[in-house]
Amino acid sequence: AVLFIGVRTSAPLGGLGTGHAAPGPGVAKLIEPKTGRPAFVPAYRAGRAFDTAFTLHNPGRFAVEVTGLGQERGAPELQPAALFGTDSATSSAYPDHLHQFRRLRLERGDTAIVVVRWRLDCSRSTADVSAGSVPLRYTYLTLFTQPARVALPFAVTLPVPGGRPPSH
Repeated sequence: AVLFIGVRTSAPLGGLGTGHAAPGPGVAKLIEPKTGRPAFVPAYRAGRAFDTAFTLHNPGRFAVEVTGLGQERGAPELQPAALFGTDSATSSAYPDHLHQFRRLRLERGDTAIVVVRWRLDCSRSTADVSAGSVPLRYTYLTLFTQPARVALPFAVTLPVPGGRPPSH
């Protein structure tokens, strides 16, 4: 029972540091804070998405297979809409290198670059919106399917004209 609980509660996925992230098309600017992590600010246009790339890392004890995006329960104004693979050797969301995401197996200690496409909708927002993680689904030990919120090495911040700063 202890082994079962230990395996179920392990958190095998995380994003590597800020040197392993990149903005893609649709990002208007990068804000480099003096402390904390950088923020990508998209150029908002209704119905237009933007991309961000980061290096996903498996520091856990077991191999995992990422199967796609998990269910998002965050702000409806800023939602991860799609996940892509890339053939770029460095963190890049350059469109010519993107490929449809299928499944991604990461052995213990492995890394891989993934690209998240974000959907924006500011039509009903009264406050700035920010996201610092992305929901992913993964399986491990062929027994467990798990959702996980993977911390990003950057924040995505969507300022709403006249809005309040994000609460987190």
